[in-house]
Amino acid sequence: MYLEHWNLREKPFDNVADPRFAYLSDQHREGLARLVYLVEGRKLGGILVGPYGVGKSMVLQLLATHIANMTDTRMARWDVPPGGVDALARLVGRVIWPDRSFPDVAAVLEGIREWATSNRPPPSHFVLALDEAQLIRDPGSLDFLHLLTNIRRVGSPNHPESPAFTIILAGHTELRSLVDREPALRQRLALFWELEPLNEHQVMEYVEHRMRAAGGDIWVFEEDALREIAATSEGIPRTINNICDIALMIGFANRVHKITRPIILQAAEEVGALSPERKSKALAPGNPL
Repeated sequence: MYLEHWNLREKPFDNVADPRFAYLSDQHREGLARLVYLVEGRKLGGILVGPYGVGKSMVLQLLATHIANMTDTRMARWDVPPGGVDALARLVGRVIWPDRSFPDVAAVLEGIREWATSNRPPPSHFVLALDEAQLIRDPGSLDFLHLLTNIRRVGSPNHPESPAFTIILAGHTELRSLVDREPALRQRLALFWELEPLNEHQVMEYVEHRMRAAGGDIWVFEEDALREIAATSEGIPRTINNICDIALMIGFANRVHKITRPIILQAAEEVGALSPERKSKALAPGNPL
């Protein structure tokens, strides 16, 4: 709708994990580097946590892009499935044996052990990434993941014997306490990394980066508008995207060529990101919404 008005090739603030629009702060960059280390070293696994919308899915997507260039490693990524350990085990089983059906968890484990001791061609190593892992509710799923870490793959020239799986659990910060209640699994998922919201400077860079990636003018957002985005979004990229997308639509509807602070305040209210306190300040004399 607003692309031509802002001279954009495509929408810059869609909430999809598109590597072309990835903005990597130092903490996102280090988190990705740590996950790459896990995979390339064939470690047992790790945990990635952070608030909703902070960029965990983007980091996992960038990891998947990296793994796609590896010849002997494959990545499977899902949100935690409903149905507990049975649903989770069947997902893993179909990754290893796409043409088989598995009646129960025991059959899945038997099939995985058969693969691990066979001379089947690459991939010889699987990365299993579970997003929204804080939604795991049954101890059986955690026990199943624990058992996967015990399975070793033999017969690879570069890795005569190594863990068959690297398990990555990603989710909200409450995930840490969930895994901490399972000390045996927590010891195996040794790497822990927490993503935090962006600071004000990073929010400004984030908005300008995504505008540039979409072919637009990075100066469309005035400086006080960028500061307001940082304040109202609390540094959460998903919320930044929501605010900026609506702000561009409002600017287009009003035929303006700059996004100002009042436009950001209006957009933030429309997406439910304007707290009562900030709304009260915005409505003070001299600060019309």
